[in-house]
Amino acid sequence: MEQLMSKPLLTNALTRNAETADARLLEIGYQRYYRSIQAYLHRLCGSHEQAEDLAQDTFAKASAAIHKFRGDASLRTWLFQIARNTYLDTLRRPSSVRIDTEEFLAIPDAANDNDPVSRYDASEHRDRIALALGQLPERQRSILLLRDAEELSYIEIADVLAISLAAVKVNLFRARRAFREAYAQLEASEHPGE
Repeated sequence: MEQLMSKPLLTNALTRNAETADARLLEIGYQRYYRSIQAYLHRLCGSHEQAEDLAQDTFAKASAAIHKFRGDASLRTWLFQIARNTYLDTLRRPSSVRIDTEEFLAIPDAANDNDPVSRYDASEHRDRIALALGQLPERQRSILLLRDAEELSYIEIADVLAISLAAVKVNLFRARRAFREAYAQLEASEHPGE
């Protein structure tokens, strides 16, 4: 004959199972997405140290809120949303750190490591990209990085930014236009008269 558990024992067992599942889910999220979350934050703020702190804060907040994760969005999207909100929180603080252009430009470029001329051209191009990104408002910079650097889908971006799919498309179009204008201005200022 099957023995039934008392309600308090069953509740405790279910709670322990849920906590174990939450911890495992967070561990999987950390292993899979920590580097891309940290890279996204680095591109947003331009500071390796600040990005590392923000990534740690992101996973600390995720750990505290993992029981609220409903699965409406993917774990990846949920973590990027927490990362972005963590970054935005730093902008609201009076002593917030803005993009450190010098450190942003020092981000290593792995492309063309064997060809010094190509490496120089790539680093010059990367420098202009970093400066152009730094001129964009946070929302435009964030949407470009989520789509082009982190390769999130439009639907995932909508979830991260808490906006509609149509708004993602419009904002991405505007962000790309603003980026091209900023990039062209930087290029023109480096090569006047060409």
